[in-house]
Amino acid sequence: MRSTFRRHLFAAALGALALAAAPARAQEPYPAKPIRVVVPYTPGGVSDAVTRLVMQKLAERLKSPVIVDNQPGANGQVGSGQVARATPDGYTLLVVVAAHAINPSLYSHMSYAPLKDLTGVSQFGHIPLLVVSSAQLPPANLKDFIAWAKANPRNATFASSGTGSGAQLSAELFAQTAGVAMTHVPYKGMAPALPDLFSGQVAMAFDSVQTMMPHVKAGKLRALAITSARRWPAAPDVPTMAEQGYPSLTGGSWIGLLAPARTPPAILKKLSAETQAALDSPEVHAKLIEYGIDPVGGTPEQFDAFIQSEARRWADVVKKANIRLE
Repeated sequence: MRSTFRRHLFAAALGALALAAAPARAQEPYPAKPIRVVVPYTPGGVSDAVTRLVMQKLAERLKSPVIVDNQPGANGQVGSGQVARATPDGYTLLVVVAAHAINPSLYSHMSYAPLKDLTGVSQFGHIPLLVVSSAQLPPANLKDFIAWAKANPRNATFASSGTGSGAQLSAELFAQTAGVAMTHVPYKGMAPALPDLFSGQVAMAFDSVQTMMPHVKAGKLRALAITSARRWPAAPDVPTMAEQGYPSLTGGSWIGLLAPARTPPAILKKLSAETQAALDSPEVHAKLIEYGIDPVGGTPEQFDAFIQSEARRWADVVKKANIRLE
């Protein structure tokens, strides 16, 4: 009996020690170990380069390692699904682009709910798209291109980096807004599309300033418009969509940082504030502009609201264009 009493006493003592230690663990400063940031796309692309740039500065500010992990596949769904199912403790994060808000409209079945299972941390920036046409075709500006496309419906085609891509959806929205019937020609990336754009076999495309501007300067493509809210420093002579009467086409793509839903608000707030500081640093800001990205930042609540608005915007475009993926 005395032995049983001692066992109960020992167990109670252990329980008391555990309860005493719990607050100490709960109050452990974040981050206490390396942070893993998943990029759901292949290494070497713009999203990967931007992530590594911002995360290097974030690691310096947090005084903790930040490990970038590329997990490509299924238009971002492979890596995004991993993070959606991760423990919401601030140690597994996700970088997404516009496809994150588009995918729920494109796919009838997904292994996670993008708009419910993930929550905003901070938006890195907007990625304005340059609207280009082949220099082999007659149109010299956007107005001329729309008139030409209406008069030549069989030749009114546009290239994109793939079905369901932000580039395709931007071109579909343009066609719907301008009242032009255009045919989508998808490629496996924009690089394979360039020869057909140069020759005029495909009429036009939407893509990043960084990708397209060198070919405009070389005389192979014509810049018709840019989707930024104001003229872009690297293309000061190219008018915005709004300047040419299409304010609803302002936007383009974007990139930002997410966390699993139910991540503690205090952690989200800290990550957001430190990300904002990283974006505001002169070296990161200048490099983002060089990449063709307009730095944004903002709070988790602001980023969540933006993503929800983007999801509604692109759902309407997808429905009208009758685009579905499996």
